[in-house]
Amino acid sequence: MKRLPLPGFDVKHAVELCASGITIPERAQALMNALPAIQSAESTYLHMAPTAQLYLIPTSDGVTPQLTGDLMGVVYKSHFMRAGSPSRGLYDAIRVAPPYNLCPLCGQRTVASVDHYLPQSLHPVFNLTPANLVPACSDCNKNKLAKLAQSAEQQTLHPYFDDLGSERWLVVDVRETTPPGVAFRVRPAQAWSAVLAQRVQHHFEVMDLAELYAAQGASELADISSGLVKLGLTGGGAAVRAHLEGEFASRFERDANSWKTALYEGLCTSDWFCDEGYRLIR
Repeated sequence: MKRLPLPGFDVKHAVELCASGITIPERAQALMNALPAIQSAESTYLHMAPTAQLYLIPTSDGVTPQLTGDLMGVVYKSHFMRAGSPSRGLYDAIRVAPPYNLCPLCGQRTVASVDHYLPQSLHPVFNLTPANLVPACSDCNKNKLAKLAQSAEQQTLHPYFDDLGSERWLVVDVRETTPPGVAFRVRPAQAWSAVLAQRVQHHFEVMDLAELYAAQGASELADISSGLVKLGLTGGGAAVRAHLEGEFASRFERDANSWKTALYEGLCTSDWFCDEGYRLIR
């Protein structure tokens, strides 16, 4: 759910550098011979991605008769991303691109790999296309798997092309229970199209973000419980609310739609939590 700049190299550079490290002449030549087809596919990708039309790109089982899908998979795993290969630096540059090493698909867990937005098994022509290579945590990578979208609404968010803006869209509902509970949900921004709103909700569900953020929110509540009780003893609910408003403002300044921003907004706007809920955390 975090926007990233496109990698600073194109597929021609990736293919040429990868091929330079392949010691099997026939394999290296097959990759280089396929370069025009791979470049043409990259051009199509870059044209269709900004308007969320990648789902319209037909699947295939290979790139050229000599460069099958299976062989392209071998090229990626055994050559492009292999430690010590000439192209490994390109893979690493994509992997370390997100700030603080946080996965752009969930904004919470650390990056563990590079994922193919359009899956390798169905779109081998994009195996080395930089715009198709997205840093991801292992859970988001696994959740996404190789599911193929059948419509624009079924596409998960693309960190290089989808801009959700700065309007608040991730919100929390505070549950008046003992201990207090929090539930995260998507509130579509007014600037979003109907398709984007459905895609965000789809992404939220596929990546299990409601469950992830709720677990983190419960842990955060436990961490701040003692401090809130002390504030309540000296200044009552008003002091608790003022503190939570300050925490919200600080997190909003950094990221308007982090789970912590949503959490503190939900807490400070809940009369129940500020008056009594904070005392029920433990």
